[in-house]
Amino acid sequence: MKVYCDRLQLEAPITSVTFANYNFNLEAFIMKRMIQMLSGILFFVVLIGCQEDSSLNESETGEKEGSDDIVNLRVLHSFTGSQPQAPVMEPAFEAFDEEHDDIQLNIQTAAGNDILEQLRTEMAAEDPPDVFTHWGMRRTENYIKNGVIPDISDMIESDQDLDGLYMDGAFGPVTYQGGIYGLPFQGYSYYLMINKDLFEEHGVDIPTNYEELKKAVIQFTDVGLIPFAANNHSARYMLLTWFAQKQTTEDLRSYATAEQEFGEDLLLAAEKAQELAELGAFPEGYMNLETAQSLEIFHAEQAPMFYQHSWTVGSIDEELLDSYEIIPFPLGDEQSEPTVLAGTGHFIYMSQRAYDDPDKREAAWKLMKKIAGRDVAKGFVEDIANNTALNVEYDEENVNPILNQILDDMDNAEKLLPSYEEELFASAVEGEYWPLTDALLLGDITPQEYVDQMNDIVSEHPNVQFE
Repeated sequence: MKVYCDRLQLEAPITSVTFANYNFNLEAFIMKRMIQMLSGILFFVVLIGCQEDSSLNESETGEKEGSDDIVNLRVLHSFTGSQPQAPVMEPAFEAFDEEHDDIQLNIQTAAGNDILEQLRTEMAAEDPPDVFTHWGMRRTENYIKNGVIPDISDMIESDQDLDGLYMDGAFGPVTYQGGIYGLPFQGYSYYLMINKDLFEEHGVDIPTNYEELKKAVIQFTDVGLIPFAANNHSARYMLLTWFAQKQTTEDLRSYATAEQEFGEDLLLAAEKAQELAELGAFPEGYMNLETAQSLEIFHAEQAPMFYQHSWTVGSIDEELLDSYEIIPFPLGDEQSEPTVLAGTGHFIYMSQRAYDDPDKREAAWKLMKKIAGRDVAKGFVEDIANNTALNVEYDEENVNPILNQILDDMDNAEKLLPSYEEELFASAVEGEYWPLTDALLLGDITPQEYVDQMNDIVSEHPNVQFE
C-alpha cells in the first residue's frame, strides 16, 4: 500500500483538564508520555512506508531488481518518432531490455539527421554512448581514426551465429584498413517509380535511354506536369547512376581513392543532370524540398516520375499502388550498362570504452546482434517496406508490392554497385560534394568545371579505408 508522505501531519493529543489529586496528576503525566511514544512509533512506520513507496517509483521507471549485478548500457539511436524505421527499431530495443534481466538499457534518441550533431557533441566531450546506430565510414571515419570505435573483426569471426547472415559486401562501408567496425542492419537502393496512368493518359512512351527520357520530359512539361517529383538528392542520384553505368566496383574505388582522375564519364553524366534541370524536369524550388514533400508531389499526380532512396517506399500511398510501377533507370548512352546502385546504409556500433569493459562488451555484443539480426531484418522488409543488409527469408505476400519489384530488380541486376554518396566518398568529401553538385544543377558552374573541382576535392580528401 502506497503512503503519501506529503499529506500526512502528525500531532500529539493535548489534555487541559485540571485534577486536585496528586496521584491522579501523575497518572495523567504518564498517559501523556505514552501518547508521545506512540506518536513517535507511528511516525517511524510512516517514514518506512514513504521509503518503500519511493523504491516502487524507481522500479516503475525501469530500474531492475538487483541493480548492483546489472550491466548498464547507454544507447543512442535515430529511429524514433515519425522516422519510417521506428515501428521496428523501437520495439526491438524494448524487447531486448525485457528479455535480459542482467542488462539495463538507458535509451536516448536523436531523430533522423539530428543524431549527427548529438553524436559529435558526445564524442567531443569524450562521453560516447556504449552502443549507437549510425551510417557507415562516410560518417564514422573520424571516430575510427580517433580510436573511439573498436575493431570487432575477431568478434565477428568467432561468432558462428553470424555465418552467412549478411549479404555480400554488407560490411564494405564499415571496413577500414583491414578492420571491421560495426554490424549492418539496413540496406538501401535507388529506384525509379513511374505513374503508368499518366504515361498512358498523355501518350508518352516509357523511356529506356537518356534521349527517350529527354523527350518524355519535354512532353510532360508541355502539358503542365512536373516530369520528376524530385529534390536535389534525386538529381544527385541520377548523376551518380549515369556515371556508374560505365564503371565497375574497382573503378569506383579507384576514383574515390584518387588513384584515377574523373574524366569523360563523369563529364557526360554531369551534362545530362544539368540539361534535365534546364529543361524544367524538376519542381520549382526543388533545392529546398524535403524528400517527403517531393513524394507528395508524386502522390498528387502532378509528376509522373520519382527517383529516390529506398527508405521512402514505406511512405508510398497504398491506395495508389495500382498506378505505380518500378522501371529500370534509363541508360545514358550505347556504352552504358543497366545498373542498380544499392548497398548497406546503417550499422550498429559499440564504443571503445564499452569494448574495454568485459561485462559491457558482452552485453553490447548481445544488443548489436539483436538489432542486426533476422527478426529486425524481417520486420524491415515485411512491416515497413525497407531494404535490409541480411539474408533473410520473408513472405512476399506480406511485402509492399513496390518493394517486391525493387528487390526483384536488385536480384536480377546486371550490375549492382555501391553509391559514392552512401559508401565510397571519404567523410570530408561530402561537405563539398553536395554544394558543388547543387551549383552544377543551378547552372552556376559548367560540367567541365564540376569535373575539375571534383578531382581537386577527392585529391585533397582521398578515401583511405582500403589501404
